[in-house]
Amino acid sequence: MAWAARQTSSKCCASGNGKQINRRMTTFIEIATNIIAPIFLVVGVSVLVDRRFDIDPRALSRLVVYLFAPCLIFEGIAYSDLSGGEAGQLVTLAIVPSLAVALIAWSVARAAGFDQRLQGAFVLASTLINAGNYGVPLNRFAFGAEGEERALLFFVATAIVSYTLGIYLASLGKAPARKALLNVFSVPLPYAVAVALVVNMMGLDLPVAVGRSVGLLSDAAIPGMLVTLGFQLSRASIRGQMKAVLMASGMRLIVAPVIAFGLAVLIGATGLTRQVSIVQMGMPTAVISGVLATEFGADSEFVTATILVDTLLSMLTLSVVLTLVM
Repeated sequence: MAWAARQTSSKCCASGNGKQINRRMTTFIEIATNIIAPIFLVVGVSVLVDRRFDIDPRALSRLVVYLFAPCLIFEGIAYSDLSGGEAGQLVTLAIVPSLAVALIAWSVARAAGFDQRLQGAFVLASTLINAGNYGVPLNRFAFGAEGEERALLFFVATAIVSYTLGIYLASLGKAPARKALLNVFSVPLPYAVAVALVVNMMGLDLPVAVGRSVGLLSDAAIPGMLVTLGFQLSRASIRGQMKAVLMASGMRLIVAPVIAFGLAVLIGATGLTRQVSIVQMGMPTAVISGVLATEFGADSEFVTATILVDTLLSMLTLSVVLTLVM
């Protein structure tokens, strides 16, 4: 009887493990087909369009930097209704690991002997997170509407990093440090954040015409980023840069989520806040990093190559991260 019970238990465990493996495989396939494939379809079509018409990506990148993205961030802050404590944890888990990764990446770039332009691009590609057009839908798929809400606030916090530290790093490619710092204040995002915070805290309602206009421009941000990425990828080359690209990808896909996990435990983040933050921090390099590199003179070819490589690798790494946190 005891032997039969052990056999039955073993079969149940094997059956349970088999179902879990099948569920994880289904998750991986759905992530690949429903989240990643649409992104690459848009990027692929943009590559073909650029090769046919030879479009200058700077015109579109400026629209993203100065018009579309600020409206997207404004909406994300102005209409968020998460509690203060949970929102604070999400912001902390977005900004502190990003700064830690930037510091580690800068140390690695210095030790590797990269020149100043490549140093800035390396830190930029290692630090900025594709938490918007990749991270938000992925978290909605994995955790539902509540996960999406948390992912959006996380994205807003990383966008602030992108448009402050990111602009500074991108500008170091061809500008002195003082000029690079001033560039941070030359874009509208910091001012959009300030206005959005006032709207949120005071519970203000925008006039209908203004709200709809902001919404239309906000909707253009993610497509604009993806099309810009396609234009950049049509000119990208990883020849002679693969080692540095893989180093930056490792920082982005492996080191960053490990740091986020440690910090989440340290500050007592639990539940969806912890899960979403770790998944978001494991996202590949942000599309906006290529936009900023193009706009402010960093090594955009290196940044774009890193975006390409670690976005492809993220199909594997994110499936592992999701398996561990779910």
